[in-house]
Amino acid sequence: MGDAAGIGPEIIVKALTHRDVYSFCQPIVIGSPTILEKACQPIPSVSSERRETGLRINSIKTPEQASAIYGTIDVLDVSSIVPEEISFGTIDARAGAAAVKAIEVATHLAMLGELDAITTAPISKAAINRAGYPYPGHTEMLAAFTNTPDVVMMLCTPEALTANAGRNVGNKHVGFAVSFATNHIPLADVSKSLSIEKIVKVIRITQQALIHCGTPEPRLAVAGLNPHAGENGIFGDEEERFIRPAISYVQTPNATIDGPLPADALFVKAKQGYWHAVIAMYHDQGNIPIKLLGFGELVNVTLGLPIIRTSVDHGTAFDIAGKGIASESSLVAALNCAAQLAG
Repeated sequence: MGDAAGIGPEIIVKALTHRDVYSFCQPIVIGSPTILEKACQPIPSVSSERRETGLRINSIKTPEQASAIYGTIDVLDVSSIVPEEISFGTIDARAGAAAVKAIEVATHLAMLGELDAITTAPISKAAINRAGYPYPGHTEMLAAFTNTPDVVMMLCTPEALTANAGRNVGNKHVGFAVSFATNHIPLADVSKSLSIEKIVKVIRITQQALIHCGTPEPRLAVAGLNPHAGENGIFGDEEERFIRPAISYVQTPNATIDGPLPADALFVKAKQGYWHAVIAMYHDQGNIPIKLLGFGELVNVTLGLPIIRTSVDHGTAFDIAGKGIASESSLVAALNCAAQLAG
C-alpha cells in the first residue's frame, strides 16, 4: 500500500477502477483496510472530478480468500493504523512502520509462491527511518528481505521489458530502460562506491533480464561518470579505472556494450532506440533523462531478486496527498508489467 500519508492509497483505488486491470491479474492490496476504505470515499473539495467509486473493501487474512472480482478491493489486513491517526503529507513513524510491514509480508508470500508478483506504492524514506528501519529505499529493503546480495534498480518504459521487449524497428529498439550502478547514496559517495566488480554485476544482471524478456542479444550503453566521460583522464579517472575495464571484462562477440560514453549525448541516442538499456553510474544521471521522457508512464523494476517486483516512477507526493488529484497511470503500468513478467 505504501505510505498511508502519501498518495499510495488514492492511486491504488483509482487503478482498481480500471476494469481491464482485473483482466490481466488478481490484485490484492496488502495494508490497512480502513485506510483503503477512506481512499474510496469522495473528497468534497474535488467532488466534481472524483465521484463515489462504487468500490467496496473486502478484508482478508490470506491470499486464498481474495474474491478477485471487479468492484471489490481485496485487502490483506496487516496493519492496525487507521485514518484518524495519520495526517496527509506528514512524515509519520507509524505510517513508515506499516509500509515496511506490508512490504515484508508481500515479499514473504511471494517467496512462498502464494503471490506471483508484487507491485509497490511509494514509501517515505524519512518515515521508515523514523520508525527505526535503516533502509534507504525499496531496492535495499527487498534485497535484505530476500537475502539477495546483488540487485539492480531499473527504470523503464512499459514496453522495454514486456510484450514488445524483443521488437526492433530497423536497427532501433522500441523501449527505453536505465539500470543503475549506484542507488540512494550521496553524490559525494558515488565515486568511492564504484568498482569493476559492481559495474560488471550491473551489466550482467541487466543483460539477463533483457534476455529473459525476449531480447536474445541486448545492446547496452554504459555512461561515463564524469563530463565527456572523463575526456581521457582530464576530468577524472573513474572511466579508466573502473568503467572501461568492466566493459572489457563482459564484452563478448555476441554482446554489444558501448562505453563509457558521455551521458549527455548518450541519452539523446538512447531515446532514439540505439540501445535496449543504459547503465547509469548514479541516481540522477539516469532518472532525470528517463523521467523527462516519460514521467507518469514509467515502471521501476528490481532486477536480480528471486521474486518479481515492480513499482511506480514517483514518490509519495506529500504536497498533493489527500487532494484527489494524483494520477494512477504509472501504477497501472507497473501492475501490467508485473503481470507480464509473471506470465
